[in-house]
Amino acid sequence: MTMSAAKPGRSSDAIELLTGQHREVEAAWSQLQAAHSSASEVQQGLAARIIAMLSKHDAIETQLLYPELRKVGNAQGEKLSDHSLDDHQRVRELLDEVDGKDVGDESVYERLARCLSDVMDHVAEEEQQVFPLLRQCVSQERLAELGRQMASAMELAPTHPHPNTPDSKVGATVVGAVSGLVDKARDAIREARKG
Repeated sequence: MTMSAAKPGRSSDAIELLTGQHREVEAAWSQLQAAHSSASEVQQGLAARIIAMLSKHDAIETQLLYPELRKVGNAQGEKLSDHSLDDHQRVRELLDEVDGKDVGDESVYERLARCLSDVMDHVAEEEQQVFPLLRQCVSQERLAELGRQMASAMELAPTHPHPNTPDSKVGATVVGAVSGLVDKARDAIREARKG
């Protein structure tokens, strides 16, 4: 359920870290599509992994990326931040509908597929609009610091969707930390029951 936080040998800046996570989600989604088409037993584990990855990714972007985007100090940063947070809310809600459900069930799989389609659209917008604006307006030193903060926040981030998470930095940080602890306990109990 972990996502990479840094490239070997050096720390990633925030954009490199997030872009790497985008590629990991895309790869896991491709694996799940193949597993689903062959009715493989691994599809449930892949779905849980994708949900955990997206939940963690959502938490660090809400806590750190979008507040930084607002600090850029122009209307474009505000507009992109608001739009992205709306996208995140929609994805949280869709993930919540399928979290813990049997992805072998066609209706559950279709809802997850709709969610991943939204995620891929959001990723394209982020990589084509948000990241270039940040590269233009935020120093490399600040992006590196954000990358370190994001990597650290990943350790405490929730592993399940929380649709009621506030969009503010402080609210998302507090709710994310508490939710992350609860999620990790819940995941440990589920794993113990399996074993």
